Amino acid sequence: MIEHHVSDDLLLEYAAGALDEASSLLIATHLALCPPCRAVVRDAEAMGGALLDGEPPEAMSERSPNNVLERVARPPADPAVRANTHGGADRWAGANLPQPLRGYVAETLSQRPWRRIAPGLRQLVLGTASGPTTARLFHLAPGKRIPVHSHRGLELTLVLQGTYRDECATFARGDVAQLDDSVTHRPVVDPSEECLALAVTQAPLRFRSTVMRLIQPLVGV
Repeated sequence: MIEHHVSDDLLLEYAAGALDEASSLLIATHLALCPPCRAVVRDAEAMGGALLDGEPPEAMSERSPNNVLERVARPPADPAVRANTHGGADRWAGANLPQPLRGYVAETLSQRPWRRIAPGLRQLVLGTASGPTTARLFHLAPGKRIPVHSHRGLELTLVLQGTYRDECATFARGDVAQLDDSVTHRPVVDPSEECLALAVTQAPLRFRSTVMRLIQPLVGV
């Protein structure tokens, strides 16, 4: 059962087409797993549709959720792109992902493989036209500990498989952690299972460790 949801404010922005592509992708993926949040968005879109009745087409935002879903609906790249992945991460290339993510992951894997950034940690930066805001998949080994860090702006993390905990809560499949620059935490993956998560950040993380700050430009997080 999903316990941690996207805030109502973000759901309303999503319904209004006011979010960037990366954030819209994460929310669309959460909606694929969360009936209560789908109901909130459906109601908001119904109200927005009534207000927009009679508006010219050009008044609609080009970044509406429908445009994200249209892109997601593209046929996936050739299954051969999965051979470019590494280790256990290859099985996340297709049907094990919620529908909104599949097209993005297939398209990205046709251009580049998963990147190992530390022992037990790989990332795949997804192709979204979101300026400084970045969407990426993280594949983490059981028991993996992420260095202590805070954020510059908003960070959204959606768990797709497995569980992790931090100073705020425990997050499992479908849960979303919505954190801002006031939060410092150290996520730790459950030791019994690997974890796959979709993360959207507005800027690079702010690490407490001097070593992490030095290597941060190299690992790209």
